[in-house]
Amino acid sequence: MAGSVGQMLRLALITAVGAADLGADGDLLLPELGRRGIAGIPVGWGVDFETRAFDGAVIRSASDYIDAPRRFLEWCRETSSRMPLANPVDVLAWNSDKRYLRDLERAAVKVVPTLWVGPGESLTGVPWDRFVVKPVISAGARASATYGRSALPEARRHVDAITAGGVIAMVQPHLSSIDREGEVGIYVIGSEVSHAIRKAGVLRSGAPPAPDLSLGWHQQAVPSPVLEEHVRFARAVLEAVPGGPDRLLYARVDMARGEEGELLLLELECIEPRLFLEHAPARAGAVAGAFAAWLEGRVGGDAPREG
Repeated sequence: MAGSVGQMLRLALITAVGAADLGADGDLLLPELGRRGIAGIPVGWGVDFETRAFDGAVIRSASDYIDAPRRFLEWCRETSSRMPLANPVDVLAWNSDKRYLRDLERAAVKVVPTLWVGPGESLTGVPWDRFVVKPVISAGARASATYGRSALPEARRHVDAITAGGVIAMVQPHLSSIDREGEVGIYVIGSEVSHAIRKAGVLRSGAPPAPDLSLGWHQQAVPSPVLEEHVRFARAVLEAVPGGPDRLLYARVDMARGEEGELLLLELECIEPRLFLEHAPARAGAVAGAFAAWLEGRVGGDAPREG
């Protein structure tokens, strides 16, 4: 099999359908994997893997899963029955629908306040002067927009367009701190805090919902210091993940300040967080090392294939 004595282990790095590389992440990650005896090979999801083609798979940049989430998860289940897959499929399914925020809130995580509007329901009123509307299954700010209270009729039409497709809509306050200072994303790789970035807000009042992922593609990001309060918050979020944090190979915890200065969870990304290694090149080796240790532990040990 692949990975036997004298051969490199082969790790499928799962991308969007038809994508051939990992972008800037790949420029740094792939050589570091190679130095650790791992051939990292970008592969678009949906491929019918042969069992002996790869020793394991890690989802990296499959943001197009939002176009067919059920089919994506079915593919992940099938793949995980053949080889180790990170992250575990049950976590992928849970994290693919932003109603996971309700579970985390019940576990005492401070999340951005949210109104949920399902199919057949209407958005009657909003308690915030500025607010954001988006679907529970989304990435890169697709189908998302921000409104002022005077634009409630437009927001209702946006909500109706989301729910007409059988999807639940989310309505959240537009945090002014994001306009001022952006949001912080803390990366936890192999159970260790790796690095952090600060991302600028992408939604602008009066702009229509983006039909694609272009807002996310062009989001500005810069390195951010790893502050202790951010680490504590990220750890608390991950402790509330079903099954516990030790099952996760990677995660990004996005947070911003509420109106009282408290940290609030914006998003937990356990499916395909871009690593922004170009802003933390010194961490590429550690990330590759965590990926290598995960793969080697499953190929050479008794860990379950499920991931």
